[in-house]
Amino acid sequence: MLGGVSDGSLCWHIGGTTDSFGPRLQPVTNGLGWLSYANGVHYDSEPQRRPLLHKLIREGLLPASYSTDDGVGLIYRGTEMTETVTVTNGKAAYFAELTAAGEVRETCIVPRLLS
Repeated sequence: MLGGVSDGSLCWHIGGTTDSFGPRLQPVTNGLGWLSYANGVHYDSEPQRRPLLHKLIREGLLPASYSTDDGVGLIYRGTEMTETVTVTNGKAAYFAELTAAGEVRETCIVPRLLS
């Protein structure tokens, strides 16, 4: 079982974006890589994260990414993301991937609401 919030989620993936090194948001490309995706956190509360993550995917610095609004969890079975969950209505998860045209396509994943 792996768990964590913010950088505690990001660390299991290949990388993502962080402000842990100072006030400026920066890329992380050397996560543990136990999960072969990038990870985007704080998607709904820190608006600068999504554009930076998309830029890093477009530039090939990060692979496809699973991202979450605050309060959303990603559930993996092995290394496959199988479900998203939340305790708050109106939250979402996202899958962002590079298209053949070189653009980032983002798909919204509606999480299961936990009671």
